[in-house]
Amino acid sequence: MISPRTSVLPAAVTAAALIVTSFLPASAAEDPHQNLNPDKGDVVSVETEELETVVQDPQLPAAPPKTGDKNPGATMGQKMKTMEDTTKLSPASEKELEKVEKSVLGSGPAASASPSGASTPSSGATGTKAPQAADTGVGPAGSMSLVIQQNSWRPAGIAGMDVSGWQPAINWSAEYANGARFAYVKASEGIGYRSEAFNDQYTGSYAVGMNRGAYHFALPSQTTGAAQADFFVNSGGGWSADGRTLPGLLDIEYNPYPTLGDTCYNMSAAQMNGWIKSFSDRYRQRTGRLPAIYTTADWWATCTGNTAQFNNHPLHLASYGVAYPAYMPNGWSRHDLWQFTDNGPFSGDSNVYGGSWAQFQSFAASSSYAPLGGRASGYSVRGGIASIYNKTGGAARWGQPVSAEKAAAYGGVYQQFSRNGVPATAYWHPATGAHMLRNTSSIGGKFISAGRERGYGFPITEERSVPGGAYQVFRTPSGQTTKVMWTPQHGPHAVKEFGAIGKRWSQAGMERGLGFPTTDEYRRGDEIRQTFSRGYMIGYNSKTGQVRVLPL
Repeated sequence: MISPRTSVLPAAVTAAALIVTSFLPASAAEDPHQNLNPDKGDVVSVETEELETVVQDPQLPAAPPKTGDKNPGATMGQKMKTMEDTTKLSPASEKELEKVEKSVLGSGPAASASPSGASTPSSGATGTKAPQAADTGVGPAGSMSLVIQQNSWRPAGIAGMDVSGWQPAINWSAEYANGARFAYVKASEGIGYRSEAFNDQYTGSYAVGMNRGAYHFALPSQTTGAAQADFFVNSGGGWSADGRTLPGLLDIEYNPYPTLGDTCYNMSAAQMNGWIKSFSDRYRQRTGRLPAIYTTADWWATCTGNTAQFNNHPLHLASYGVAYPAYMPNGWSRHDLWQFTDNGPFSGDSNVYGGSWAQFQSFAASSSYAPLGGRASGYSVRGGIASIYNKTGGAARWGQPVSAEKAAAYGGVYQQFSRNGVPATAYWHPATGAHMLRNTSSIGGKFISAGRERGYGFPITEERSVPGGAYQVFRTPSGQTTKVMWTPQHGPHAVKEFGAIGKRWSQAGMERGLGFPTTDEYRRGDEIRQTFSRGYMIGYNSKTGQVRVLPL
């Protein structure tokens, strides 16, 4: 059994809110961004739902946990870690945990036989400790050359950390002061576990100025990749182009659970590659960009057949005990992120980003980010579509491109975008120019159900609001114009402005005259009719050509 951090813990654990209010200044809880001012206290994330497991008997269960089981589950590199290193805290964060324990238990923590700060050998990804100053060489020149800081070895680069529920109290201000500039936070595992600590850790790292992202511990034999990608995004693992959010990270590695089979979850290389593609495709569909991939060179060779098909994804490589990783998964010539130790200098695991600050900023902000050692993955936006995309709000409104520009009917083109899983389409035609369509709005849905550009033609306006509703106008290459109007009372309906009914409606003042359409055109005998919200019907006799307006 792993030595507990304390000898006793009550069965009922105090709620997290109590701990936060006990140790953080009021201003911290009200406005965490203000905690960059040291006079207002440190930013500290606290989680108590799983505290009993972490401090009393830290053990990984034989089968994956479910939310509410009070076990944080597997972390990055779990199969190769001791539980001592799984629960690693920096000295400053260890002090915060002691405060939490004191508040929960009513007394200070008992001495542990294996405190998280103890200098005991780590099994690590290669079974050895990171080299010390006396026995290390120097890695490649530039961002990944070797440096020694405060007697704690770390490779040069932009430093960061990754954490999970096994770190129930983290002093983010101290981690930042020690050099951490980004954090990956466990959000989910399989489709049954969402980290109890995720929210506080995700916001705490952001509050002190770090870039942060979420990671998902994959259980590929349990469900499809797409199902786990959905669960991950729904659990907080999405992405936005705000310049501070890192792409979601797929943690795909050694199976740590005996109940799930062998190292590769009893899956063939072809099955594993299909699963990864399913996860990646759905994550890209939901967020507008590819996830990063965390793995080891050994697992990748063993369980994917050393495929190169995913080298357009950023690589987060685990490799301990070396001055620089000697082996890369096939397809990558270098890593983007390197997890170089599970035992300091930061809480959880310690990492570095191997590129420049400009590249790091692109890693956070751009769906077109080119992996440092792989191939570019993004789609470009150009021409008329780029013009309307940027004019109407760009990535902040529409998200990132999730397809290349493709051919539409009648000599037009279109390109698809996604923001937080909400799709939009930009259309261009030489007769109409470029305009945006909101796929999931009522008007967008009406356009799609009518056959897209083969039905109403191409959009000639964006969706616009008017008192009482909204509208968007479409036109075929031959010049026939259709206005789709929407109200909350009647939904979306199309007025064919090129037809007899549409012309009469326009002459009467459109929605300001006869009102919004409450039906599409429909036939009664020889007459084609359409009704409007102010109590009128327009009828057109297809034999005589007569048009009449009748009150209902």
